Amino acid sequence: MWQVLIMDDEKIIRKGLRKYIQESRLPFEASGEARNATEALSLIEQTTPHILLADINMPGLNGLDLIQLVMRRYPELVVVIISGYDHFEYARRALQLHAYDYLLKPVPKSDLNRMLAKLNDHLSKLYPDLVTKVEKDITLEFFSEPSNLSPIMDKVIDYINQNYTDPELAVPNVAELFHMNSNYLSKRMKQEVGASFLEYLTELRISKAKEILDDSMQNIKIGDLAIKVGYTNQYYFSRLFKSRVGICPVDYKNANGQCRA
Repeated sequence: MWQVLIMDDEKIIRKGLRKYIQESRLPFEASGEARNATEALSLIEQTTPHILLADINMPGLNGLDLIQLVMRRYPELVVVIISGYDHFEYARRALQLHAYDYLLKPVPKSDLNRMLAKLNDHLSKLYPDLVTKVEKDITLEFFSEPSNLSPIMDKVIDYINQNYTDPELAVPNVAELFHMNSNYLSKRMKQEVGASFLEYLTELRISKAKEILDDSMQNIKIGDLAIKVGYTNQYYFSRLFKSRVGICPVDYKNANGQCRA
């Protein structure tokens, strides 16, 4: 099992990440939780985890400063930033410090699972002798569902899935990236995926929004939720959500009372 240390000053975030990790079916377990960098450094020394999930905005030593310190002391530790700060400078510095990934809060469960799957593959290659047969079987089960898509469409769908939060994501950009004509890309998606580019992207974004709203531990404003899933206008997002789901985001979340207008 890969050991994960979770560092965040919010207990509800730590609890949510621990729950996601436990439910992932992948060979990860939360070995400890830290409220700040001092606690994190102490736990790293005591438990030698394989992964550190770290927030940036922490009291005292912030997450980025901690990464710099940790990389010097424990160069084998894999660090993933999970932050509420969507600033290019933060992401750029995290990459410069060799952070493995940079995820924005709130993190839909499916996004965390995707990251854990990639991380499991990465760690399995770094430490092949530590991977047991049981863990190999779990990993094979996780990736066992075959894709009926062509190789190029697999790459297109993977790109959309990883970049759906980008409000600038559109057919022309993706078509150019994969050396296709825009009309051809949408037609090809319709044939292979059963939905055009816009249809697929809209359904993906709405499903991610529903994941966040379904999580009772998330308390998010509708405007922030819209931005999180790739829309700059919360009213457009709300209308789109209602047209697809049948009720507006606030009503969808009402049962748990966690959503704010």
